[in-house]
Amino acid sequence: MRNPIETRFIVDTNVGHLVRKLRMLGYDTLFINPVDDADLVQTADREERVVISGDRRLFDRKLIRSGRVKGVLIDTDQDHHTQLQLIVRTFGCGDGGSFIRCLECNTLFLSKSKEAARERVPPYVYETIAQYAYCPHCDQFFWEGEHVKRMRALIEKLKNESAPPA
Repeated sequence: MRNPIETRFIVDTNVGHLVRKLRMLGYDTLFINPVDDADLVQTADREERVVISGDRRLFDRKLIRSGRVKGVLIDTDQDHHTQLQLIVRTFGCGDGGSFIRCLECNTLFLSKSKEAARERVPPYVYETIAQYAYCPHCDQFFWEGEHVKRMRALIEKLKNESAPPA
C-alpha cells in the first residue's frame, strides 16, 4: 500500500502522545526516545520530516529558524485533542490514508486474507472478521473491532472541526 499523505513527521518526546494518533491518520511519523535536539533536527533535515515539538528552544535551532526544516510548535498547556486539531488544520486529516500504518512501529500494513490469520487470531475473531491488516515488522494481525470504531469517530470529529465554516 502506498501512503497518499506526503507529509512526514518526527515527534519530540514532549508531545509523544500524538504519535499513535498521527499514525492512525496515516502519517509517516518517526518517534525516537530518547533523542537529543540536535539529532532530532538533523534527522528531520535528512529525511525531510516536519518537527512536532512543544520545546520552544528547539525552534531556535538554525535549521528550523532558516526554514530549511519545517516545524510545528505545540502548546503543551493545551489538551491533547486541541494539539491534534492544530496538526490536522495545518496538514489535513489524511483522507483515504487512515489505518494504513502500525500504530506501534510506523510500518505500512499489508492486507491479509482470513485464511492467513487462522492460527494467529482468537477463534471468535476468525469466525466474524473476513479481512485483516498485518504488520510485517511487529508480526501482528489487526482487524476492525470496537477500538477502530472509536478511532473512526475521532477522525470524523477532527474532519468536521477542521472543515472551513459553511
